[in-house]
Amino acid sequence: ADFRKLSAGAGLVGLTLWLDHMQDASLEGSPESPKSIVLITGTAEYNMVSLNSTLKAFLWEMGAPFLPCKTRTGILVAKAHSLKMWLKDSPFCFDLELKNAPSVPQLNSMQLVEGCFIRRGLVPAFKDIISRLGEVYPKKFAKLALLSDQMREKAIQIDMEGKKMKLKHLPRKVPQSQERRWQHPKRRFIRRTVPSHAKKILPENPGRR
Repeated sequence: ADFRKLSAGAGLVGLTLWLDHMQDASLEGSPESPKSIVLITGTAEYNMVSLNSTLKAFLWEMGAPFLPCKTRTGILVAKAHSLKMWLKDSPFCFDLELKNAPSVPQLNSMQLVEGCFIRRGLVPAFKDIISRLGEVYPKKFAKLALLSDQMREKAIQIDMEGKKMKLKHLPRKVPQSQERRWQHPKRRFIRRTVPSHAKKILPENPGRR
């Protein structure tokens, strides 16, 4: 699915409709999907808002199995089987249909944070998780975002302590200066050709006198 020509707001609407259609297809079993599902978001910004970051935050909040492509920016990839299971079992996918509100809300449900639209109630948790743990996997982000402030604080502390313990047990790398001492430079063999006029001047057996 290609969302590159849409703004961030239109992209959220289009993504919700696309997920609804994908859910129907997964329940009915047709049409068959490829092994990998690709979302093309691009890297452009519309009115200083990133479509890629907005859709990624929306999918991360729901725990969708989409991950950034390792070789190209602006592309999100998910395995077809993982996406089908998520669409069937995730509580976020029980009601994906768009509905018209009876009245206009007083406040916008989305808030602009760091160049992307995020649900207003998720902003404090988003800032806390990103600032302390960096970019995490969707399932982990969704679990942390749904926790209370106290439970999230404990979970983040445990995660950070676990990372420190892993770093302590990792084998130390040998400094590059010591590695270079044991590395002998490879010598290149260059065959020199003697000009024809020099052969006449040089003796036939220079080693004998």
